[in-house]
Amino acid sequence: MTLRHSLFFGYLAVCALALTWPGYSVFGMGGPILGVPRPFAYNVGWVVLTFVVLLSFHLTGPRLREEP
Repeated sequence: MTLRHSLFFGYLAVCALALTWPGYSVFGMGGPILGVPRPFAYNVGWVVLTFVVLLSFHLTGPRLREEP
């Protein structure tokens, strides 16, 4: 397994912990952020961060060349 895969799976583990009971109860509750309820903003933030991580994972991967 490459370092790229290890970092990706590490991020997935952190994301899973952050969006379930222990992490969500600590960081996901509270007052509004820019007028948006904190639980909604917390989930949207993780979705956006996951998109960025998946995009960087895709762009740093090996290129497949088509042969004629």
